[in-house]
Amino acid sequence: MGKRQEREKDEGGDGMRRKVAVAAAAPVFTMDDLDVLHCAVCWDPLRPPIFQRTEGRHTICLSCHDKLPGKCCFCCETTVYSRCRGLEYVVESLKVACPNNGCAARTKYYQKEEHEEDCPQAPCFCPIADCSFSGPFARLLEHFSRKHNLDSTKVRYKKGFGILISFNANGDLPEPTILVGEDGRLFIVYMKTESLGLGIAVCCVQPHITTGSKFKCNLSLSSAEMGYSQATEFQTRNTNLHDGFPDDCFLFLVPKAMLPVAGTSDTVLVSMELTPQ
Repeated sequence: MGKRQEREKDEGGDGMRRKVAVAAAAPVFTMDDLDVLHCAVCWDPLRPPIFQRTEGRHTICLSCHDKLPGKCCFCCETTVYSRCRGLEYVVESLKVACPNNGCAARTKYYQKEEHEEDCPQAPCFCPIADCSFSGPFARLLEHFSRKHNLDSTKVRYKKGFGILISFNANGDLPEPTILVGEDGRLFIVYMKTESLGLGIAVCCVQPHITTGSKFKCNLSLSSAEMGYSQATEFQTRNTNLHDGFPDDCFLFLVPKAMLPVAGTSDTVLVSMELTPQ
């Protein structure tokens, strides 16, 4: 019987219960120098296997070790890198809490960025001027309604629908239109002033703009009275609205001739269809 088993036997043989008790009372540790948790060459968080120079304190990751076999990563002198088992144990044991509100996940330090890239509780932001709201995607629709009195419209994918864009007598830009897809996803239709008329943009609100779902949008506008029609198709821009309404969205131009003259109010009907890609 090993020393550890003998000790647990002397303590009543309840090693598992003792571990739980110790974990529950474990102190909170802080680390002032996070350099020790990162590769000295590429600066990525260290994960096993970890290597350390025999004559120095620098530690490097497997990728950098393979690129400089037998060479010091700083002076290029011939050297030997050995597995640093102690630090491997530390990085495997060190857990960090997700910074996103509503997420209780605790991940290994070197997996922190990977988790945050996919965390379902990653924040979205309010694009309305002077509003500082940020929070989980699920709360954004409630915020639009409660704080800004913006109504939302439920829509079905692959099925056409119309939205009314209202213009007031002061010539201000119309309020954004909030659309809710059949899967609960949010879309925002907003307007931008252009020299030739009014640009209509459509964005899809998602916490992870690089890995989120993609949607195709069809927009069309026609006026029998003016003998004018226009239609286009484009992919919606994914955004978490961190910097407000995106400036690089595709713009559907409504020409000035179809807009109400200054000092009057009117509405324009735009036909729309959203299709998942």
